[in-house]
Amino acid sequence: MRQRRIVAVACAALLVAGFAGACSKNTGEHTKGPAIRQDAGSISTDPAESQGPAKPMPGAVRGGTLYSIQQTDYETLDPQQIYVNASIAVGQLFTRTLTMFRKDPKTGKDLLVGDLATDTGTDVDQDGKTWRYTLKKGLKYEDGTAITASDVAYGVARSFSPQVAEGPHYIQQWLTGRTDYNKTYQGPYDGGAKMPPGVTVSGRSITFHLQQAEPDFPFAASMGTTTPLPPARDTGPRKLSDHPFSSGPYKIESYQREHQLVLVRNKYWDPRTDPVRHDYFDRFVVEMGPSPVEITNRLLADNGNDRYAVQVGAVAPELISKVLGDRSLAKRELAGYLDYVRYLNINTRRITDVDERRAINYAMDKAGFLQAEGGSPVGDVASTIQSPTTIGYQKYDAYPTPGNHGDVAKAKKLLKGAKPKLVLAFPNTAVGQKEATKIQQSLSRAGFQIVLKPADQDNYLTVLGRRDNPYDIYVSAWASDWPSGSTIIPPLFDGTAIAASGNNSRTYLDAKPVNDRIAAISKEPAAKGAGDWMKLDRQIMTDYAPLVPLYYEKNLSLYGSRVHGILQGGAPRYYDAWVTQ
Repeated sequence: MRQRRIVAVACAALLVAGFAGACSKNTGEHTKGPAIRQDAGSISTDPAESQGPAKPMPGAVRGGTLYSIQQTDYETLDPQQIYVNASIAVGQLFTRTLTMFRKDPKTGKDLLVGDLATDTGTDVDQDGKTWRYTLKKGLKYEDGTAITASDVAYGVARSFSPQVAEGPHYIQQWLTGRTDYNKTYQGPYDGGAKMPPGVTVSGRSITFHLQQAEPDFPFAASMGTTTPLPPARDTGPRKLSDHPFSSGPYKIESYQREHQLVLVRNKYWDPRTDPVRHDYFDRFVVEMGPSPVEITNRLLADNGNDRYAVQVGAVAPELISKVLGDRSLAKRELAGYLDYVRYLNINTRRITDVDERRAINYAMDKAGFLQAEGGSPVGDVASTIQSPTTIGYQKYDAYPTPGNHGDVAKAKKLLKGAKPKLVLAFPNTAVGQKEATKIQQSLSRAGFQIVLKPADQDNYLTVLGRRDNPYDIYVSAWASDWPSGSTIIPPLFDGTAIAASGNNSRTYLDAKPVNDRIAAISKEPAAKGAGDWMKLDRQIMTDYAPLVPLYYEKNLSLYGSRVHGILQGGAPRYYDAWVTQ
């Protein structure tokens, strides 16, 4: 899941042998030291658990406005392309999918349930290849028209379009058995069929006929790929990004790019059909533009509308010590470990010498980079591709350095006197500029000549997703869509999936031994695959050095004194929140 993807997907994830949740709630205690979340969860096997309405939140009241404050605009609100945390969080207010995660009221743990569907899916032939979902009765869009199984199929169909390339690709690849899933079918635009390959519809039921067994399909069905859309309401990817058609409890009233998004209730949403969401607040207003320092200071002051606000993004590094030093703020903190690992990616299409890539790994001052980001409250220094929250994780360090501050001598030895000139792209924000400066300082010690190239924050990941992007190195982050290497290693390193644009790969590594191992491990039972993904993780770093793992991410953010019910996952769960006057 790319960052700022997926995100995360609600807050939970599955491996057939086990399940690790990513959500945490405020306990009034600051995070101390590294820890791995052990919030075991499950997939619902009882259709009653997929029925609405959602269990009331203790003490919740209806009414008022919930505010969200963030620095940047959304990359897209097109449901099939949503794959970034901030978009996922707001998208869950106006979109519904076949399945979704919710907190189990009995255990407090994450549970996958049917959202649009009556349950989490039927494995028709008990072989993981054919999955059937039946839609609930009474589902309606914002205009009162019925949501149909054909609309779900159409949503899947448009996800095949090259114009809709930024979202998750699991279902498309599983339906076709190809990483280049849209080679022969490119969606419903320009005269294409409205029914995607491998999908059939009968009445309220939709069936997915996969090319091979995919026992994780119910989890992929919780992603935006299965968001329904009537063909008549498809205004095209660009317009739909600004005004998606609501199937959830809220709908868009107005949207001014880079300024403000306003949601209001969808009167046709029926809570009796929804086992997950609430609609406690009347309006949801997103403010865009303030810097992390401004947002943090406003939440610290807790005045006016900011008393009803949630901070999107972390506490500004400059203010972390102030926040942690004020014990009265503990009850207004979202704090805990995330599934993300932050990387310095190396574009292997441009930097082809593996020793040069190894030199970058040795030269990087990871500890200094993390300290510049905010230190321990922000994360722990990383050495692996996968997060410690991933099932099968084993610690190793292919490029150890004293105190994680870099080993300039080893880097220079690998460069053999060369002084490579590298173009470093970074989002043109205060944080991005700080990161770029630290990277430049680290690598310059070994002789690298770093040319800084600022990029527009709103399109940063989109630009990096282009195969021919003109940059050598750049920072991004990734989290699993569920805690298995299957949602980390293949999307980041399967060279057969690299396309002209919309890539999840940031390194563009295309190595046949890696591609072959990915194909082989993907067919293994989950219990065996967990260990093998970790072995491949180490092989990739040792043999190819396509990136520098910087740190395993933690979150620390604030919310106003009149906000209640917010839970932390890959992004805030707004639909559980309410405000008091």
